[in-house]
Formats: sequence, structure tokens, C-alpha cells
Amino acid sequence: FGQVDPIEELSDLALEWGVHLHVDAAFGGFVLPFLDRSFAWDFSLPGVKSITIDPHKMGLATIPAGGLLFRSQECMNALETETHYLTKARQASLTGTRSGAAAAATYAVMMHLGREGFREMVGYCMDLTDHMVEGAKEIGVEPLIEPVMNVVALKVPEPSKVRERLMDRDWHVSITREPNRALRLILMGHMSHENVDLFLKDLKEVLSEFV
Repeated sequence: FGQVDPIEELSDLALEWGVHLHVDAAFGGFVLPFLDRSFAWDFSLPGVKSITIDPHKMGLATIPAGGLLFRSQECMNALETETHYLTKARQASLTGTRSGAAAAATYAVMMHLGREGFREMVGYCMDLTDHMVEGAKEIGVEPLIEPVMNVVALKVPEPSKVRERLMDRDWHVSITREPNRALRLILMGHMSHENVDLFLKDLKEVLSEFV
């Protein structure tokens, strides 16, 4: 839904109850640090113990490039297994033999773009998001909730059927299932304002069939 959970409050509860708080920032991890609006969601909160962040999403790296960050070595120790048959006695990796290409690609993208490059990219995606929301409202379609990130959920009648009609026009969009069904759109950097306008034009025509 393009939202941010109340991580600060959850952090306080995690400390109070002595539980491990994991933050799923697989998508937002490469968005939130570069927004004009700031959110408390990372290791700056003492209750946050681990974070998922996927470079292959908004980090623009190649698939697969998922990241799992821990506050302390203690979390890594819980994953360790003994490997007596290898040079290293213990390892904490979640996978075995794997290519290092994804890690190299992630490093290359981060070094190429830098903080300002990511900030510019996220700013452009948010501009597209605003354009999508404003344009949708002009044709009578409201967002399920005002987006914080570049993910938009649009309220439409019979979302599954609307999605099918959009796919007939080569728009491959997804739908949310819970708690409310809606069209789910992610505005990425390779898109343009023209793309958004063309989509809204087709969406308007499709919705006219459901009146």
C-alpha cells in the first residue's frame, strides 16, 4: 500500500516485551532514506534488531539481490551452522554455493548513483506518483490511502475484472487482496509522465464499461 508502519511505537513495545523486532523494508529501504519527509524505521530505533532491504527493487540492482541486516553479531550467531568439511568451521549464510555477481552489481549501482543519485531517482518516482494520484482523481478514481512512497492503490469497481481489461490493453498491473481489493501500481524510474497519462486514458475507458 506504499505506507510506513509505526516502527517507532513498535520499537518501544519490542523493548518493553523483550522481543525481536524485524523491519521488512525490502521495497522501502531504498526509498525512505531519500524522501523529503523523514521517518524513524531503522537502527536509529533501539528496538529494531534486523532489517530486510532488497537492492533488486528500488536499489536498481539485478535479481537476485536481497539484503538482511542485523544490529549485532548475536543475530548472526543464531543462524550459524557447523561446516567441518570446509576450511571455515562455521558459516551463517542462508544459501550455499552462489554467484557473487548480484553483490558486485549492487556495489556498482550504489557507487555509480551515490546518495544524491538515489535521492534524484526517488524524487522523480514520487513526482510520477503525485501525477498518477492527481490524474486518477480527475477521472473519479481515489487512492485507497494517500501514498507515502511510490506505490499507489486505486479504488475501482471489480478490481479483478478491471485488471483483466487493462491487460487486454497491455497494462500488466497487480491487485491488492487484503484488507481491500484495489489496483496496485508501482511508479518506477523508467516510466514517464506520458506513460502515466496513457494509462489513465485507458483506465478511464475501461471504467466506463462498469458504469
